[in-house]
Amino acid sequence: MVRNCGVLTGALVVSALLGPAVALAAGATPASPTHAEWGTIQQYCTSCHNSTDWAGGVAFDIMTAKQVPANAKVWENAIVKLDGGFMPPPGKKRPDAKTVKGLISWLQNTLDASERAPFAGRVSLSRLNRREYGNAVRDLLGLDVDVSNLLPSDEVRDGFDDNAKILQVTPSFLDQYISAARTVANLAIGNRNALPVTTIYGNVADMVISLPPRGTPGEGAQERYEDGMPFGTRGGISFLHTFPADGEYALTIGDMALGRNVPRMEYRNTVIALLDGKEFYRTDIGGDADDKAIDQKQQAAVDAINDRLRNIPFHATAGQHRIAVTFLQRSLAESDSRVEALTVDGGNDDVQQVHALSIRGPIKVTGMSESASRAKIFICYPKQPQDEEPCARQIISTLARHAFRRPVTEEDLHPLMEFYEAGRRESGFEAGIGDAVSAILASPFFLYRVEDAGAPGATQTLSDVDLASRLSFFLWSSIPDDELLDLAARNELSKPAVLAREVRRMLADPRAKSLVTGFAFQWLNVPELDEIVPDRRLFADASGILDPRPLYREELELFVDSVLRSDQPVTALLTANYTYLNEPLAMLYGIRDVKGGEFRRVVLQDSVRDGLLGKGAILMLSSNPDRTSPVRRGAWILEKIFGSAPPTPPPNVAKLPDAVRGKPATMRQRMAMHSVNPTCHSCHGVIDPLGFALENFNAIGQYSAIDPATHKVLDTSGTLPDGTHISGPDDLRRAIAAHPEVFVQAFTGELMSYALGRSLDYRDMPTVRRIVSAAARDHYRFADIVLQIVSSDEFRKRESANPVPAATLKTASLVKTALQKGGS
Repeated sequence: MVRNCGVLTGALVVSALLGPAVALAAGATPASPTHAEWGTIQQYCTSCHNSTDWAGGVAFDIMTAKQVPANAKVWENAIVKLDGGFMPPPGKKRPDAKTVKGLISWLQNTLDASERAPFAGRVSLSRLNRREYGNAVRDLLGLDVDVSNLLPSDEVRDGFDDNAKILQVTPSFLDQYISAARTVANLAIGNRNALPVTTIYGNVADMVISLPPRGTPGEGAQERYEDGMPFGTRGGISFLHTFPADGEYALTIGDMALGRNVPRMEYRNTVIALLDGKEFYRTDIGGDADDKAIDQKQQAAVDAINDRLRNIPFHATAGQHRIAVTFLQRSLAESDSRVEALTVDGGNDDVQQVHALSIRGPIKVTGMSESASRAKIFICYPKQPQDEEPCARQIISTLARHAFRRPVTEEDLHPLMEFYEAGRRESGFEAGIGDAVSAILASPFFLYRVEDAGAPGATQTLSDVDLASRLSFFLWSSIPDDELLDLAARNELSKPAVLAREVRRMLADPRAKSLVTGFAFQWLNVPELDEIVPDRRLFADASGILDPRPLYREELELFVDSVLRSDQPVTALLTANYTYLNEPLAMLYGIRDVKGGEFRRVVLQDSVRDGLLGKGAILMLSSNPDRTSPVRRGAWILEKIFGSAPPTPPPNVAKLPDAVRGKPATMRQRMAMHSVNPTCHSCHGVIDPLGFALENFNAIGQYSAIDPATHKVLDTSGTLPDGTHISGPDDLRRAIAAHPEVFVQAFTGELMSYALGRSLDYRDMPTVRRIVSAAARDHYRFADIVLQIVSSDEFRKRESANPVPAATLKTASLVKTALQKGGS
């Protein structure tokens, strides 16, 4: 094996990823090719993969065409590399595109025909991840909770946070789940004896200021109307707050007046506070009187002005309500400034902003109203003491049925009723229900995705009850609803017509948006956006409070959701000629005819923004904070669009040379080493042309035909491994769209991995190809792909591991002990 800087050269790039030596038939001898396709392998691959060199532990020259099924793992990996253009590598003698396509087709057909039975696979016992926990609480109790404050972050394996291998419970996790159970139960039921507490939203440092406030990245300049605020307002912030009881509360808005200078105090700004959209307070900040007072009285005036924003009394009922602070919009006809305003529409550009607020209370409890969460819990309420026990049993059995995702037995109810009785004796009926809710949320039957184990080592079909749970966590990342549970209880869900109907119903439900934020965002690597902070020196208009990442996320979420849940072909993700914009994002894209802060569907006039490759989120997450990265963009396309991840770069790879002051160079010139060094070129010959095609987009996703360093027209040309010449994003998109089956297979494999909660391996690929082939009959529509997945043996069956009850009973005992020690 020949190595250079840790990167395999030539066709060895492929074999390095194929694993150890493959299984060969005993006494196999070199054979004359009996297939044209096998002849292609002998002609182009055996110069490296032979019985002398054993490159990558593989020798094709001592294999025969008949042995392809016996070495399925090797050939499935080879197919991926052939599809991605890595095999044979750039710079080496290659067959023409038609021959490569024929070889791939022959290998796939050979492997598919040899499959004896679809591979069910084994999914380990796993807990709910944070997303699933939050969604389950929402659907079970009607309560939105910030799970990031309750539970530790989840690891990711093979791109997804629902992989069962990483979702195990440690003692520290158990402690936090128990603590979360108590917190959520208290929030859902409320507390008539709640003590006053202060909750701060926004940047804590912006509550009391001695320097100009920093704000939150991406919150915007607050010069325009904010979506969700009352018409006639501009800017502002809003948060969902859980009030423990009816009562009197106090709002404090972060300081706006500052003594060291007088920023944004020259003109009057009317501040408005709202509860669920209804105004309960307004005051003026700034203007001639305040400006003069600060000039003459300094800190005393600053304190007096900021006092208008402090301890503002208001009344709220129990439950979750949205608290908001915004500003009255003044006329944009003209500015008070002596010079022309820098705002897009004219008017004032030096306006007040709000970055933080706090809520304190309850200062006085006045009652307990029927909140959404209490309505979900208290489906009955005792009028007499003798009604308490049967009512509690009804409440607890209903909640347990939904939480455990199955019918509950007396054995399930008995320990839960014990928790209820202990709480009721100490503090009354509601306290008892609260303790029972805590016990349900801490139960292994809620926290774990428990499926019937069956006989160890056997493959068995899931029961309808287990199918309902798999289906709901796949499409909703949450627990099954009543309709699913009822169908499962009657053993009707597994009937093909019923299952198809339920899939379409579930996709139409708003809860299916979790497929965007759960599946699609992870598949597209959108969390990487968190690490790409725009360089303030280079992008002053797209950093700090003007950071476009929240806008990019919103655009991408709306766009992907529109494709998936309107049952378009999934190829529309690449080719759709529309997107979702509001005015700030449209201005960033150079689009001038979109007005207002509300996102709306916009048909694109310039095709460079079509599909995923034109979206700011994708372009930014595949860049560096201060410059573009053709390598990152090309690698992203290979992995996410073609399903062929490039090899990991070697640890000692040379750093891209910095630009020399006075000698501007294009990114292509700085990356010239990739084409000069054969070892680099073996991978970068595939990666770089894809990335260079997007070089018109800068690091924050703005389009330009001119290179910012040399001020010359950008060269975005390149040649793909199949010989296709491209120049720019439109050519790249057309080249990808010309072979839709490649993208759809990559997409389907990722979606199937997410649906199963496990990584796919070579044994799953025949099923993936069958799904793609079936979906092709109706242009690869998303719902068809989903239905094919949930009808597959991989989804409907499982290889049984050891029985679960012993582990869950042990955890149940620990939970019970911990809850009893902690009290209600």
